[in-house]
Amino acid sequence: MIFKIKKRFNLPHAHKNSPKADVFLFVLVSFFFSLCFASSVLAADDSRVLSVKEVSQKVEDAQDSVNDVQMKLEMTMKDSLSGQEQHQNGLIQIKSPDKVYVHYDKPNEQFLYVNGGSMQMYQPDQKTVYVQKNTKGRDGSPFYLGVGRALKKYINVSRVSIVKNSGDEVVLLFIPMDDNQGFDRMKVSIHKKDWWPYRMEVETPSMTTKAEFKDFVFNKGLADNFFKFTPPQDAKVVEGGAF
Repeated sequence: MIFKIKKRFNLPHAHKNSPKADVFLFVLVSFFFSLCFASSVLAADDSRVLSVKEVSQKVEDAQDSVNDVQMKLEMTMKDSLSGQEQHQNGLIQIKSPDKVYVHYDKPNEQFLYVNGGSMQMYQPDQKTVYVQKNTKGRDGSPFYLGVGRALKKYINVSRVSIVKNSGDEVVLLFIPMDDNQGFDRMKVSIHKKDWWPYRMEVETPSMTTKAEFKDFVFNKGLADNFFKFTPPQDAKVVEGGAF
């Protein structure tokens, strides 16, 4: 199953605790992970000329060599009309091939669990759990777990250029070829030391979102049961919808 970010978001006009606002935050992280899941074991490159295809292949190759990763997220979303900003901080943990845990602690605590064919989003303040099932397996997992392969999908639907190629990083600029890709432009910064995207900027008609990923810890040995979640007895469980 593949999530798509809709062309227009109405987050600034929605209540800050609404499902639409919260889902956008999770989908944005999903969007980032379609570009990464790289390893820390690759040696750094110099600033020789690289093609977009080479960069994509390095990210995919690195993805295949990592078992799990943990990182911190700092994200800012700015409304294009009002200039109002919303800040979101959290912790992300991923285990190959199909497990994800996201804990947002600011400004509103919320959790996302992806375990095989099950996705659950828990909002403690609303005592609500959103649940969705998807096809199991490598091809059926959320696209942020397909990563290197999904990066190629974005390359296929965008005009992609390398706007920076220094000794320690590569920056890709994506301009979609049509209006159905969910963004107007996207810039992704990738560290050459591990071929891991560490910064992303996404522009849509209604907002500009900047996400920074840092404090990476690779191959920590995350246990499978860490990604399992049982809804609290007093929580309302909603099937689908929010996703």
